[in-house]
Amino acid sequence: MNILGTKQLPLISIITVCLNAVEHIETCINSIANQSYPNIEHIIMDGGSTDGTIDILRKNSDKIAKWISEPDNGIFNAMNKGLKYAKGDWIYFLGADDTLYPAFSEMARHLKNQSSIYYGQCSWGKFTLGGEFTSYRLTKECICHHSILYPKRVFEKYQYSEKYPTGGDHLLNMQCWSDREFKKIYIPLLIANFAQGGTSQTTDDPSFEQDFPLIIKKYCSLPVYLRYRLKQIKNRNKA
Repeated sequence: MNILGTKQLPLISIITVCLNAVEHIETCINSIANQSYPNIEHIIMDGGSTDGTIDILRKNSDKIAKWISEPDNGIFNAMNKGLKYAKGDWIYFLGADDTLYPAFSEMARHLKNQSSIYYGQCSWGKFTLGGEFTSYRLTKECICHHSILYPKRVFEKYQYSEKYPTGGDHLLNMQCWSDREFKKIYIPLLIANFAQGGTSQTTDDPSFEQDFPLIIKKYCSLPVYLRYRLKQIKNRNKA
C-alpha cells in the first residue's frame, strides 16, 4: 500500500497483451517500472510466445504483478482476459512495443472521479496524437487507447467486442462517449509512445468498416449521425 501524506493513491492496472515480443517487451516493462507514481500493477497476457518472450517475463517477474502465457483469440480477447485479473481502481492498456513517458505519472495524479474517463496524448513517430474528442470527432477517427485511463466502472458495464480484429477499441470509445454516466476529461499531457507498424495498422477490419454507420446510428445522437451521413455524401460527390 502506497501513501501520499495521509491519502492513499489509487491503484492503476496496466494490461499488456503480447505475442512473440522479445525485441520490445522488456523496454515496455521498464517504462512502467520506472514511473514515479508508485501504485501501479502490471498484468501481461501472452498469447503463447515461442521467441524468448517468456524468458524475459520470468527475468522481470519482480516488476510484473501477474503474467500468463496461453493461446487467445486475438488482441481484444486477451485484453478482456486481462481485465479479469485487474485489481486497480483505474485501467490502462499498453502494447508490448509501446512505452510510457514520465508524464504518465503526472496524469495519474489527476485521477479523482470514478465517474470520469481521463485522456491525454500519445506520440506516433514524429506525430502527436490526441486533443479533445467529441462524439462527432469519433466518427472520423479513433482516440488512441494509449491516451486513456478508464475507471474500472467502465469495464463493469462494457467489454471489448471480440467481433472486430482491430475496431474493438473504437467501438468501446463510441459507447463511452455516448454514455452520460461517464464524464470525459482531457488533460493535455503526452503520456505514451504508440509504436508504428503494429497490428492496428497492418490488419484490415472489413466487418467494422461495414458496421460503422450502424454503430454511429446506435451510439451517437441523431444530429451527429446526420452530420456523418452528410459528410459521406459530400465525399462521394467529390470522388
